[in-house]
Amino acid sequence: MSKLSYEIFFTNVKTFGSIIVDSCQTHNIELVRKKDRQAQILAIVEQSINNIKLNFKRRLNTSCVSTRGCCVSEKYDYIFTDYRGGREKLVALNSNGKAEYTIILNPYSAFDLVCIDGNIIAVTTGYDCHANTGVVIIDLTTRKVKRFVKLPHRPYGITFDGKSLICCSHGNVIHISIKEFCCTDIPNTFMSQDSYIAKYGDNIVFSAPEANKVFCLNNGKLVWEFKNESVLKNPTGISVDDNGNVFVVGMGSQTIVVISPNGKEYKQILTKECGLAVPSKIFVDKIRKQMLVTNNSNFAHIYDISYC
Repeated sequence: MSKLSYEIFFTNVKTFGSIIVDSCQTHNIELVRKKDRQAQILAIVEQSINNIKLNFKRRLNTSCVSTRGCCVSEKYDYIFTDYRGGREKLVALNSNGKAEYTIILNPYSAFDLVCIDGNIIAVTTGYDCHANTGVVIIDLTTRKVKRFVKLPHRPYGITFDGKSLICCSHGNVIHISIKEFCCTDIPNTFMSQDSYIAKYGDNIVFSAPEANKVFCLNNGKLVWEFKNESVLKNPTGISVDDNGNVFVVGMGSQTIVVISPNGKEYKQILTKECGLAVPSKIFVDKIRKQMLVTNNSNFAHIYDISYC
């Protein structure tokens, strides 16, 4: 058929016929919204704590006598606190484990610490023998104290949620704004000595060493509590991964336990037989998928984390 014939055909023919739907059974038709399909995919991706595996990477010499705090900076420096009375200091190691610098904190003590950004960290004083009770803000560029935030009760574990510092005091959990450095107590959160804290979403998780418990709160209300002295005694350091899994140090049991986000499942992932020696603090590096564990002496361990 020529081109002209096609044009005449499509000009003169208006319809090819019609289709009439006499009936349609709808009970077998399933409509799926795009966001529901995405939710199904996310549910499949969610990992069980039983899939968590550790691979020992290296041992670090911290040169500390009593290591109670640790973190990894944006520049991938490993930073530790030395809580030894009279010789409190910060020790920074580079990514190769070599000593970068030491910051003497006298007249302040050094219990736990957290990075606010690439250059600023906050250090709690713990039970300060110098009677300076509060949080020390330190500039890592100048390696000097930038500010001291005095608190009415002794602060121990500390974390940062992007806007505020959140620390365990020997009283309530305290919010500290990093803009005005004003303090607000969170009610119904009585803390014991040496408690540590972490945050995931709207949930706050913290350890209670004297009670051998780990608590999870949401807006001041109890979500769950965990206690199992067969695997976790004297819980101290605590950290959370991107999935909301809670990693806890058992200083008394010399173990590391991971607890599921809902508090119903747990898995013991490290023990004394793995080389732990009175472990004190843990830090989960979400970027590099690593776990840093300090022992209450002069060394720390780094592990790669996998979820398969």
